[in-house]
Amino acid sequence: MAMGIASLPVVVHAARGSAGLTPVEDVRCRPAKAEDFTFLATMLGEAAVWRPDKPTPTGDQVLADPRYAMYLAGWPRHGDCGLIAEQDGPVGAAWYRTFTEESHGYGFVAEDVPELSIAVIASRRHEGIGRRLLVALIEASVAQGYAALSLKVNDGNPARGLYESVGFQPVENAGSPGTMIRHG
Repeated sequence: MAMGIASLPVVVHAARGSAGLTPVEDVRCRPAKAEDFTFLATMLGEAAVWRPDKPTPTGDQVLADPRYAMYLAGWPRHGDCGLIAEQDGPVGAAWYRTFTEESHGYGFVAEDVPELSIAVIASRRHEGIGRRLLVALIEASVAQGYAALSLKVNDGNPARGLYESVGFQPVENAGSPGTMIRHG
């Protein structure tokens, strides 16, 4: 089921004129590779601790914490799929992987539903980069034959609105509060 997404050269354009922010131009998305592991770990820290009033763990700290390390252990393993957004260096990442009943992440729904992780560096948030990464990863999951994607989002996380805007809905009676799913 793990078809590559090597043919996903995506350009992200997001206009932010009226807010006085600089438009994002030529942000490229490319498939995440084994060499991106360190950046993915950094983005996992950003995703895990999204509050600006809390210190963001380093990639090494995240990988040393078993609550988070599972999201990247052995990257890339069979079935993993990810994207890196770049503009003069990496600015964001989104990836998914499947888990088992015995060993899974916080947004686990089923063994055949990959769980998604996503983050954009703090200085580049609210520019449309996360939305483009998310939409491209959803498209990749559909192309790979997955009927759904899941994720976990904490209460108060402003990214919840982004997830809802692309079709993610809360899972009733999920093992973890804040679990959301998006079907095909």
